[in-house]
Amino acid sequence: MSVGRSITSVAKAAAKNKAVQGAAAAAAAKLAANAEPALRERYDRWSGARTNRLLAIRLARQIQGTYSEGTIIASTPHYVVWKAGAPVEAFPPVEDLELRPELRDFDPRLLRVPPPERRRLMKR
Repeated sequence: MSVGRSITSVAKAAAKNKAVQGAAAAAAAKLAANAEPALRERYDRWSGARTNRLLAIRLARQIQGTYSEGTIIASTPHYVVWKAGAPVEAFPPVEDLELRPELRDFDPRLLRVPPPERRRLMKR
């Protein structure tokens, strides 16, 4: 019997062994448990950014204002809603928004008009 065939037969026998299957399942569960917090944190960061963007766009539509993306306030990017050249609200929230020195001389070319609301088509 060749070495390749003997390795293959040993691997097949190990795969059918209940003890080996249990050890493999335990190892997979442990790897998943270790990876889960990192994946959860990454998803939460993505989901939070998406939620903040949607809130800013909806508020800008509501007050007929504009918004800015990635505006740096206290070393953190924010979505800021503007009305008549003054900041109204930031997502994530910022205390004393109108007093922030980062927003004092904000470049109006960075402001965006919120996109029109899309109408959903009803299914028949």
